[in-house]
Amino acid sequence: MVMFSWIVNVIVIVGVIYLTFGMALAGWVASLRKGQAVTLLPERGNRRWPPWAQLAFALLSLVLAGALFYVLWIPLPVALSESTALWLTIGGLALFLAGLILTLWARRTLGAMWGISTSRKVKLLPDHQLIQTGPYALVRHPMYLGWWLSLVGLVLIYHTWILVGLLAMSLVIFYLRARREEAVLAEKFGEEWQAYVARSKFLIPFIY
Repeated sequence: MVMFSWIVNVIVIVGVIYLTFGMALAGWVASLRKGQAVTLLPERGNRRWPPWAQLAFALLSLVLAGALFYVLWIPLPVALSESTALWLTIGGLALFLAGLILTLWARRTLGAMWGISTSRKVKLLPDHQLIQTGPYALVRHPMYLGWWLSLVGLVLIYHTWILVGLLAMSLVIFYLRARREEAVLAEKFGEEWQAYVARSKFLIPFIY
């Protein structure tokens, strides 16, 4: 059991680091240098904060988030038998990996069309295209679904308050962000977007 827990922890740590730094942060920095990313700091008059300031703010935010995780890593008040904890860990790991794979698949499908948006601002490329293949053939926001699956998996593995809180907040934040993105895409693509909406689901394949 100890060895299995160690293996699970390694898989989770590698997956989280890759998603955070290898995909999200690296992709955002690359887009920021091209002027294609949504900036994290407000504009000062007609001037934007330089990329190094944006990156410093992003890294500081990650450090503060890590500290918050450390302080609030408090177990939920549940008593689990060893066998129940084992099966929850196995199921949680399966969900975490499924979410990770879905997120990476969606990112690869988007290609150059990928970019980080916020619940208040969405930035499209000048030659933006509406991606409707891969996981986007079934659901319009597979990356958000993948993130939620991974978080549910982490809750099952570690069952701590901070993960439950993060899941609850991300459900609200990503839902609002998805709605904002849809409004922008509807304005950009018109009838093509409406046809895509008619044959796809919002967040959950075949359901919603």
